[in-house]
Amino acid sequence: MIKFFRHIRQHMLAQNKFSKYLLYAIGEILLVVIGILLALQINNWNEDQILQTDIHKSLAQILSDLQQDQIELEYFNGVEAKHVSFLERIADSRGPVAGLERLLESLDHYMDFSKNNNGYSGLKNSGKISYMDNAELKLSLTHYYEKIYENLDSASNFAETFTNDRVIPFAIENLKPHGDFTIDQEIVLEKLETSNLQYLINYQISVKKYALGQVKRGIIANDHLMVLIKKELGLKEERNQVQ
Repeated sequence: MIKFFRHIRQHMLAQNKFSKYLLYAIGEILLVVIGILLALQINNWNEDQILQTDIHKSLAQILSDLQQDQIELEYFNGVEAKHVSFLERIADSRGPVAGLERLLESLDHYMDFSKNNNGYSGLKNSGKISYMDNAELKLSLTHYYEKIYENLDSASNFAETFTNDRVIPFAIENLKPHGDFTIDQEIVLEKLETSNLQYLINYQISVKKYALGQVKRGIIANDHLMVLIKKELGLKEERNQVQ
């Protein structure tokens, strides 16, 4: 092809057709420039396709992480609600309560949320999150992993600290739990009247209710984010409802 164009140029010069040669040369330069621009465009398109593929792989990993979060959050939502209900019955009662001997199962239990954020960390640390076109998805990702996670972590840490520093030492010293962590009902009823047990129960109820509030917000944000990711990946949407 190069020899063909060279032959045309030489033929024009031999016939003193300089003006035509000049026009031809300009046309040839334009063709070369257009060819370069097309090559660059194709290269950019290929790079963008690779980038989008990597982003979708990260979103698939995030979706898997969110599914693990969903299981954990729904577990705490159910368990902590039962513990709060049981502790409130004790706090509001003036006498024996069914299951009172198992008070410690609710009193010293706390939410211990585990982070599943490998997918998001990889997307964020690589800088590829800034190349996402879906603004709503990007905002929801940031909100969930930066705000919701922070609140869940804060609630977990506070519950752990209060339980380990206040509840467990009190229980060991005053409630005399058996090997299976059960307590004699007579001891519980006595300590409700003569010690800080009532205060600890009420405070633990408040701690658990705060944690439950964060869990419910987490479930809602988790569900919304999964819907957005499934839509982005072209997967079927499945919505969950917080009871």
